[in-house]
Amino acid sequence: MIKSLIIGLDLSFSSTGITISYLEDYIGKKIQFHKVVFDKNLNKTSKAYTPQKIKNVNIITYKLPANLQIVDLILDMSDENNIQQCESTIKALMCSKKIGIIMSDSIEKFKPDEVIFSIENYIMPTFSGSSQLKTVGGLIALQGYVREIGIRICLSLKLKFKIYTPTPSSNKLFFAQNGNADKTLMVKCFFNNYNGNILLPSTDENSVNLINDLVDSFSLMLNAYSKIIINK
Repeated sequence: MIKSLIIGLDLSFSSTGITISYLEDYIGKKIQFHKVVFDKNLNKTSKAYTPQKIKNVNIITYKLPANLQIVDLILDMSDENNIQQCESTIKALMCSKKIGIIMSDSIEKFKPDEVIFSIENYIMPTFSGSSQLKTVGGLIALQGYVREIGIRICLSLKLKFKIYTPTPSSNKLFFAQNGNADKTLMVKCFFNNYNGNILLPSTDENSVNLINDLVDSFSLMLNAYSKIIINK
């Protein structure tokens, strides 16, 4: 029996969606949903930040380290770009660590023979404002850390692995038959075409802002299954 794990990752600093599918002889047996959410309190209050709960979803938070201040890392605090880049790097490190724990725990639980990581292939925009470039740059850093963690886990356990990186438009075309599908359409397709009411029973088509990252990670997982597993 061949045991496979497909991990769909919709990476974001604010809320990363993760869908993990376990297969035996390429037939789906289990599915898990996870979220890694940024703690909005930023260590400035003693009140714990509690993200909204979603049935069937494991939600964990991450935050900037309390013992590390951006001001301690930068000589010229007047350089706003440098400040944002440093903060983005630290957030990428902390977020990827939590994502790595989820991936490692799932691999330990299911003990697969092979792991497939499905992550959108981010493309730098040819035109945009500086803020968008910083956002894309931060996501590229986060993706790099997550890839490194996934590869390191698989190499240490001597597992076969692949990394599948569809473009955002090709993934939307696969899932919603529309390469320009927005979040609302993606969520609608999740419920209409993929039993979303069973997978995430406490949500509906009006829960776009709550589950769009989960839907995107689900679509990436399913995309990898269709391209890699079915074509074996």
